[in-house]
Order: sequence, then C-alpha cells, then structure tokens
Amino acid sequence: MAWTGAAMYGAFAVGGPVGLIVYQHFSFAVLMGLSAALPLAGLLLISTLPPAPLHTGHREPFWAILNKIRGPGIVVALQGVGFAALGAFLSLRFLQAGWSYAGWGLTCFGAAFVGMRMLCGHLPDRVGGLKVALPSLVLEALGLALIWGAPSPEIALAGALLTGAGCSMVYPSLGVEVVRLVPAPMRSTALGGYSAFQDLAYAATGPLAGFLADRSGYARCFYWAACARCWGPHLCAC
Repeated sequence: MAWTGAAMYGAFAVGGPVGLIVYQHFSFAVLMGLSAALPLAGLLLISTLPPAPLHTGHREPFWAILNKIRGPGIVVALQGVGFAALGAFLSLRFLQAGWSYAGWGLTCFGAAFVGMRMLCGHLPDRVGGLKVALPSLVLEALGLALIWGAPSPEIALAGALLTGAGCSMVYPSLGVEVVRLVPAPMRSTALGGYSAFQDLAYAATGPLAGFLADRSGYARCFYWAACARCWGPHLCAC
C-alpha cells in the first residue's frame, strides 16, 4: 500500500509542472489527449500482470466487515479532508492572498508524500500501524494550520510540505490494522470499505469547504481541515 500510494502521489507531484509545460508549449487539447492516453498505457501494463491467488474460507457480509473497520475508516476519512481541501483550495488561497507559485502547492505536497513513504514505508509492519498513524495525523494538522495562518507564499508551501509528510503514512498505517481485524478471505473487501471512507471524505469536502469559503475566505478552509484532523489521534487512541 505504501509503494502504490507513493507512485500515485508522485504523479500528482510531477503532473502539475509537466501539465503547465505541455499547456504552454502546445495546447489544452494536447494536454487532455495526453491525460487520456496515460490511463490506456496503464491498462496495457496491468494486463500483463499475473492474477493474485484467491483465499478461500467463510465470507462475512459486507456490512459486518464495515462495522469492524469503522474506527480506522473514520480516521482515514478525517485525514482525507486535508488532502481534498489542499487540492481544491490551495491555489485559490494563493490567488485570494495575491501570491505567486500556486502551482507548486501540489508539487510540495506530493514530493513530501513520496519522500515520507520511501523513508518510512516499512514502519507500520515493523512497529505497528497506530504508532505511525498518530504522529502523522499531528504533523498533517500542523501543516494545514500553517497554510491557514501563512503570512507569505513560502510559509504556505512549507505547510503543504508538512501536510504531505503527515498525510503520507496514515492510509497504509491504518490499512495494516484493517487487514488484522478481518479473516484472510475478507481482506480485499475490508480494504475496499476502508478506502470508501476516504473517498466519501473527498466527495464531501469540496462542497462543504466551498460553502465555508464563500462566507469566511479560503484560508479558513484549512483551519477547519486542521480541526478535523485533530479528532484523528483521539479516535486512534480509542
């Protein structure tokens, strides 16, 4: 899980600057054509992989599995609020403040995300998921708070770095705990439900944060995202 996420967020890190270069030197249509072609290349690559072996045994209902993993699921949903807020509103935060370099926000986030996975991707298996997830949630909250109160673009980009570093290890760390909560034949189902918590957070954050931004400014979105993150350590401890 750690390496898969590193590859995905590494693409976020390079996609912004590369996309800007393609757009500036060619056209938006070329950029969208390239974006459509890359998933097809992924389809060709995945078609060459051998299938994973299936685990046989008793299979519990999906809702029973969801009930078992609801704790880690809620925490990863709270973690997902931060990334969703950063992806949707960091550029607008820069624009509202009159700052340059907004395009580097996701690059800073992605670079820190990938770097942390490369350095610490082994830790959940070695020391346990909760011991890695707790400080990661605190670090992410600090990064979001820094973006909220940043007096300059450099400080805001530093906040994006901290947010990426904190966000990096939460999903795989709690994922380790999720697969330990269920029998082997239900691990894929459990991880699917676990991921759904995060996806729901992504879906809900944009409209809710946009509603708040219309009334209190884009900086305030990061304050509320940091507050949501502060509930994560409490839930992990429970």
